[in-house]
Amino acid sequence: MKIGAIPENLLERLAMVFGLVPTPFIDTFNAVIVARAVMVATKLDVFDSLASRPLSATELAKQLGLDAAALEKLLNVLVAIGYVKNGPAGFAPTRLARKWLMRDSPRSIRDNMLLRFLEWQAIETTEEFVRTGKALDVHDLIRDEQWAVYQRGMRSLARLSAPEVAARTPCLGNPLTMLDVGGGHGAYSAAFCRRHPQLKATILDLPQAVEVAVPLVAEEDLEERIVHKAGNALTEDLGRAVWDIILVSHLVHHFSDAQNRSLLKRAADALRPNGLIVILDVLRESSREVGSQTGALLDLYFAITSLSGTFSAEQIAGWLTPTHLGIERIIPLRSAPGISLVVAKKVADSKG
Repeated sequence: MKIGAIPENLLERLAMVFGLVPTPFIDTFNAVIVARAVMVATKLDVFDSLASRPLSATELAKQLGLDAAALEKLLNVLVAIGYVKNGPAGFAPTRLARKWLMRDSPRSIRDNMLLRFLEWQAIETTEEFVRTGKALDVHDLIRDEQWAVYQRGMRSLARLSAPEVAARTPCLGNPLTMLDVGGGHGAYSAAFCRRHPQLKATILDLPQAVEVAVPLVAEEDLEERIVHKAGNALTEDLGRAVWDIILVSHLVHHFSDAQNRSLLKRAADALRPNGLIVILDVLRESSREVGSQTGALLDLYFAITSLSGTFSAEQIAGWLTPTHLGIERIIPLRSAPGISLVVAKKVADSKG
């Protein structure tokens, strides 16, 4: 999936062909305004407020307590980018906005749009990162009241792919125990528990995450089968031969090579025979010359926020080599392009 300058008419297409379009301007100025417009409209409840009937800018401004003239300019941008349509009766959300940004949509990522405001703070440090090589600790950036925003934002994206992750993980028999490392919001644990009726899951996450994530799991109506444990994945004792599945989702990109080796060694020791380690993350291409735009963007972003980045399947295989676990399968997700499952199995006669 790419972003970039997209011509809207024949003249612009010709300008692109002949190299007349100032692409850096489109990639920066236009992109910033589009991103902020969608973020602000979501935060101010513009889309949900237009759900029941079309409204004029004046009517909507009165309902939301906003400035009508300023709101109309925002609405005009949303019309131009396809999130809102304007007719004789007023402004109304398009199918795109109804599907992805309405509170009551089953596919809503509204909470993830609110998370953008926190990520905006992080990305503002890019220059300092490039000058000094010093990264943020993204979790230190999150203030107490923002942890709920972070967990809900992560959950809204995870819910899009969680059913596929659970369905395509090649479990043998009927797994009984699962450790979800860093999965605070519980979306993946819930999907696995629904897939396997006898399964019980423990979610290991930071204390700040656990505090706000417990109510999110309660919304899944699976409290008897999913519990939280506060701890740090970098140092926590994961046990020995106690788990059938250990899921490490969107976490290795925050850790260094050495930290990931340590984590997977402890995870391997904690697996039962025939148990699975499932790593869910963005995979980097082995060659730097071949790579997707998404992979490169996230590699930089994760480096800024944790001094790490994305890793290749070959690097992950290297972490697993000392554990005597081998990669069984790499499964690119259909519901989350650019993200893959790396599945490794502990054979029945494996020691350690």
